Amino acid sequence: MRRRLTEIFLVVVMLLSSVAVAHAETRNPVELTVVWHSGRLGDLLAEMGKEYTRQTGVVVRVELVPWAEWHDKIAADFASQGSGFDLVVFDSQSMTEFASQGHVLLLNPYLEKSTRIKATDYDPAALRMYAEYPETSGHFYALPINQDAMGLVYRKDLFEDPKEMAAFKTAYGYDLTVPRTYDQLKDLAEFFTRPGENLYGIAMYGSRDYDAVTSAFNNVLWSFGGELWNPQTRKAEGAINSPASVAALEYYKKLFDYGPPGATGWYYDEVNKAIHSGMVAMGINWYYFFGVHSDPKISKFAEKIGFAPLPGQTGGDGKFRQYNSLGGQGISVSKYSKYTDEAWNFLEWFMSKENQWTWVRGGGQTGRVDILSSTAYAGATPYNSIFPVSMSRVKDYWHLVEYAQLLESYQKYVHLAITGAMAPQEALDKVANEHQAILLNVRLQAPVTAQ
Repeated sequence: MRRRLTEIFLVVVMLLSSVAVAHAETRNPVELTVVWHSGRLGDLLAEMGKEYTRQTGVVVRVELVPWAEWHDKIAADFASQGSGFDLVVFDSQSMTEFASQGHVLLLNPYLEKSTRIKATDYDPAALRMYAEYPETSGHFYALPINQDAMGLVYRKDLFEDPKEMAAFKTAYGYDLTVPRTYDQLKDLAEFFTRPGENLYGIAMYGSRDYDAVTSAFNNVLWSFGGELWNPQTRKAEGAINSPASVAALEYYKKLFDYGPPGATGWYYDEVNKAIHSGMVAMGINWYYFFGVHSDPKISKFAEKIGFAPLPGQTGGDGKFRQYNSLGGQGISVSKYSKYTDEAWNFLEWFMSKENQWTWVRGGGQTGRVDILSSTAYAGATPYNSIFPVSMSRVKDYWHLVEYAQLLESYQKYVHLAITGAMAPQEALDKVANEHQAILLNVRLQAPVTAQ
């Protein structure tokens, strides 16, 4: 009898414990935190997170930080091995830094077990740019959340005005059209610069914040035949300060003569406002912002805005090149998350075809091949049909652990050049010298396996 009572007592204790655990879980549901920079896609991700919460009970909180603080906030949390973030969105060029140090999980085992998504669902180029480390290894530490490149926006009402077209042809001897070369873009910028009418030729990035001025300059650098470095010899000397690179910086500096006053300090917010107000005939910007340029709630010129890939240029060697700066991000699972499996479950849900269509309709650029290859995708926005063209021409910064050091030096001297504080040749010689010292310490990184 005593034994029977003991057994009953243990069963009751177990039942009460189960109820207490269930009650605790009800009161304290799993909460996942995603970190990204502030902006409309971060807001969209937060809205989709609410839908995931409705379906699963798991809370998804999206922490959006200013662009200038974004990388450092992630790096600081990783350095402390903190669990402040469960899922992390960071730029493509930071993959080497974070994956090589073991801060994010290898996703191959998760993809191999998944019944909802697989690696072959994604454009191989997108995986290579946003997910893979080391290059060509087939090891994926992220999934593409937002592909991006730089492109051109322009005032169709100006470009298609018969009077403007006739005046341009008289002045320059050829038809006013969307520029195919940077020489043509400079002519157009000059033609439309009319300070007395509060109209200027072009708006673009000049700021030293984050990677602003160099991301925009790289479009010109690569198209003129310049390079950041020689990855085979690991030398910056003779590459970043080559005659082609110097010619590119002289050209980029000159373009600011056709921009609004103070544009050498501009970043995305100022460029966006200049485009939305009709102050400029053209703007160079990330596709990330193209959605707001065509939104009549934001821009009074929305119906008059056209979109095009960036032009190219024939270099001193007689070769025509047309390159774009790579932007965009992958999304990774933090190694230090307390809920790695739950974080993967959310990522798997978010990357499903159904939810990626929600993402695309909201202005995101997916990496899924089945969506990118569809006619519905091409018609989803006024610029989706040209986006793949720009993505086919992208190049990126250095994929090195020392990226942050290299960028800081590069930003400093390019900005000094465009503001006239230093001649382009001297500025790029300084970059080459400092980069060479940094690159002497570059070491090949061994693959990191899942922890």
